[in-house]
Formats: sequence, C-alpha cells, structure tokens
Amino acid sequence: YGGMEASINVGAYFGNKNTANFYNGAGNEDGMNSADKIIDNVHYLNMINDVLEQNGYRYPLEEGKYHTEYPTNMTYLPSIYAGLTGRYWLSRKLGISVSMNYSKLVSNDNFVIYNDNDIPPSNKEDQYVIGTIMGQEDRINIDIGLINSFYISDKMRFIFETGFNLNNTVVQANKLEIYGLVLDIMYKGPGDYVPGGNVQQYEFRQGGIGYGAYMTPGLQFNFSESVSIDLVSQFYYSYIDLEHYSNWGFQWVPFLRFNFTRLFF
Repeated sequence: YGGMEASINVGAYFGNKNTANFYNGAGNEDGMNSADKIIDNVHYLNMINDVLEQNGYRYPLEEGKYHTEYPTNMTYLPSIYAGLTGRYWLSRKLGISVSMNYSKLVSNDNFVIYNDNDIPPSNKEDQYVIGTIMGQEDRINIDIGLINSFYISDKMRFIFETGFNLNNTVVQANKLEIYGLVLDIMYKGPGDYVPGGNVQQYEFRQGGIGYGAYMTPGLQFNFSESVSIDLVSQFYYSYIDLEHYSNWGFQWVPFLRFNFTRLFF
C-alpha cells in the first residue's frame, strides 16, 4: 500500500481569544483602529447625534463631555474551516501530509459611550449609549507533517498526525455600529476625515505571518480501497501576528476529511 491521496477538509475553527482584543476599538500607541478617533471627529459625532435623536435621545453628545469604555475580553465566534490535503503514503502506516485550510473569523462585543452632561435623574437612560464593535479577519493555515496509521479493524484505523504550522492573518474589517449607523475604524492614515476635503486616506495591510505546531488524533473509516473519511480533532499551538496583540495560543479544529485514493492518481 502506498501512493498519493487527495482530501477535502470541512469543519469548525475555534480561534484563541488572545488576539481578539485587537478589534475592541481601544486602539494602541500607534493610534491604529481607534474608535475614539472616529467618535471624536466632529463630522462623525454629528452623524452619531443624528441617529441618537432619531432613536429618542434628548441630550446630544458634546465635544469633551463624554467618555467611552471598550470591551477587554473579546472572543472569536466559531468559524468554518475548509481546505485541501495531499498525502503521500510511504507505507500503510506512515505518510507525509500537506494541507491548506481557510477560515473567516469574526469577533464582536458591546462598547459604551457615557454622556457626561448634567442630565436630570428622570432621564438617566440618556446618560449612556450602547453600541456594537466588530472585527473580521481571514486566516489561512498551511500544515506540513507526518501521519501515522494504526490498525483497529478492516474498516477502521486510528491515525495521528503532527507537524509544523504556517499561518497568515489578514484583517478585513473593524467597525462600530450605533443604532444602524456603521462607521469604519480601520486606520487609514494620520489625517482626520473632512467631508469634501482632500485629506489622503490609505489602505494599510493589518495582520501578518505566524507559525507554530499541530497534532491531530482521529479515526479513519474505510469504505473501499479508494474512499475513506477521517474524523479528527486538530490542535494548534500557534503564534498569530496582529499588531500589538500578537500572541501564542491554542486553536481547536474538529473536522471531517474526505479522502480519495487512486481516483486521480
């Protein structure tokens, strides 16, 4: 037994929350993705006050008379994990595996704007505004490793794979929303937005290349000499590159791998 095998991977990706606070709107010392920079801009502040008035707020936010609080424990929602694997079996027990898988991760939470104006006790509901802040990123994982296969029965084998992980993270969105008003907070340069102005805005790539290791235990169910399915649970320990929030962490991926042998090769 030996030769090439092609596989399709479908599962769920549970990203470690260590890097999710990148999207919380607090920004960093470089001023990247700062929600305050957007809210403090008088043009956006007027837009926020317009939508607040439409939703029954009687006390507008005034420059210098409000403050914000942002979430500090953001997490990622479970994401689809999909991709391809190629394996070359040196024997029935040992093979070389190369995989590439894609996930779109989303993180969201609430933030608060406190109105510091002198508001009567009977209207205290106007003292704070609750909004939503969200981020979205594309993450690609490339895995190169060795896979071992252990006999259980003619239709089932235990498999164990381990190897090196290379990952690429690209930030696609970072936005805040207040009563349907959506504002982009991704950093576009040091200048402030002025309607009709000529302040240059730029598209900066946020994210980067990370690396780590993985291991994947699971069961393989053999339906024929050409078709099998792996039910596996993959564990990454990887470094994710997000400016000022880059960190190591465990990622978990339960998935199915549909294997096709001798159909294409």
